[in-house]
Amino acid sequence: MQIQEVIILLALILGTLVLSEQLARAGKLSLVLARKLVHLVAVSGVAISPLFFPNQRLLAGIIAFFVLILLWAVATRRFAIDAQRQRRSWGIALFPLAFLILLVPFGTLWPWLVVYPMLVLALADPAAALVGELVARRYWQLTGDRKSWPGSLTFFVVAAAVLLLLPEWLRHVDPLFAWPFVSLMHGPTVVAILVVAALAALAEALGSGGGDNMTVPLVTAWGMAAVGDSALQSELLPAAGLAALFGVLAWWRRWLDAGGAALAALTGVMVWTIGGWSLALPLILFFLSGSLLGRLPRKVLPDAKHGRPRDWMQVLANGGIVIGLMWLHGILPSSAWLLAAWISVSISMADTWSSEFGQWAGGRVVDIVGFRNLRPGLSGGISWQGTLGGLAGAVIIGGFAWGVGGFSPAEAVVIALAGFAGMLADSLLGSLCQARYRRANGEPTEDSSQASSPRPEKGWAWMTNDWVNLLSNLVITILFAALAGTLVAWLTACLS
Repeated sequence: MQIQEVIILLALILGTLVLSEQLARAGKLSLVLARKLVHLVAVSGVAISPLFFPNQRLLAGIIAFFVLILLWAVATRRFAIDAQRQRRSWGIALFPLAFLILLVPFGTLWPWLVVYPMLVLALADPAAALVGELVARRYWQLTGDRKSWPGSLTFFVVAAAVLLLLPEWLRHVDPLFAWPFVSLMHGPTVVAILVVAALAALAEALGSGGGDNMTVPLVTAWGMAAVGDSALQSELLPAAGLAALFGVLAWWRRWLDAGGAALAALTGVMVWTIGGWSLALPLILFFLSGSLLGRLPRKVLPDAKHGRPRDWMQVLANGGIVIGLMWLHGILPSSAWLLAAWISVSISMADTWSSEFGQWAGGRVVDIVGFRNLRPGLSGGISWQGTLGGLAGAVIIGGFAWGVGGFSPAEAVVIALAGFAGMLADSLLGSLCQARYRRANGEPTEDSSQASSPRPEKGWAWMTNDWVNLLSNLVITILFAALAGTLVAWLTACLS
């Protein structure tokens, strides 16, 4: 370890943090400039820190320690930025966490997969913010934070420059910066890298509350890994084009709002590039069928979002697990990730079909816990119509897995069973944990804006239907993916 350089690096980062804090508190520096100054110095310092820490385990331990300290500082509003804003700036703790996620598996074998995604975040994000503040006159939002076209274009240009130019310049400085694939740079590769830069810009545009400090490095690392694989590289551009068309169509048809369409497009790129059309097809079927079924007439509206275009959180709740699995499969290929992705799609399909068919058909609804009568539309309720609808959705995805996904009949049955189990788990979690309130007239509701009191009478306030969908999907996907080998062997023996 080069002690002198380490001390200088830490002093520079801490000094910038203290200076920006003092200037922000004194009103001599705007909050935006204070945040971006710290961002530039801190993220750049973390990005090149492997230069001074040959011991990867020691570096990982130090970064993990700082992640915990920063999470505590943000949670307790220790920063001036947090004290003057209505929400906490989690980004200052998320970028070292993203670095840690990349460092542990790739720091020794593929250091370029750690350094350059962090440099994209370090350089492109403050440049975009500065240009947006100076040039933009109109702003828009996909998730929460305001964005601008000049800012997003600047992010894309700087990200492309980092990936196209820096590897050639920095590889002479230290082997750490060598991106082996850069020597093979030619037309198709340049186009693929531009697609990666565009995906990074899209991840930044979707970020809010500092979340882009996590998503930008992870999406960039995934894209760089795809560029390094000739088979995946050739899929990037057509996948991006088809996903963009689908996103525009979904937004135009009001199936998704702008944020939902953007996240669906990002999901589509990753799914098509890694899983191919055989996985993209059932995912598209899920989105389209859910949107069409959501327009069926019904007597009871389940929540304030019903009948409106699906937003980014609804897309994340149903597709977030697939995004994570495609990220893993793109960097560390394994058939297990693909099987888990199909399981996740099956769960989403079953849960959506169960809810939509149940609300359309009507009939008696009971709470899955205790089987007491429950007002239709509330989470945790089940009916025989909805249960059959969910089973049909799971069976359809299982059929696709066998017919076009290349899975065996036994694996297809496991995928269908997992979808049905996920539907039941969603109802169980919704009954036990989802926030439920009372209207002024005494009727139960899950919409906090209609409640007579901000405190739920049951469940946790943060546990919305979107979180129920996401968490139940995650738990059942992990469970069935872990048991898949045993279940497939048992079913194969039964079917033979």
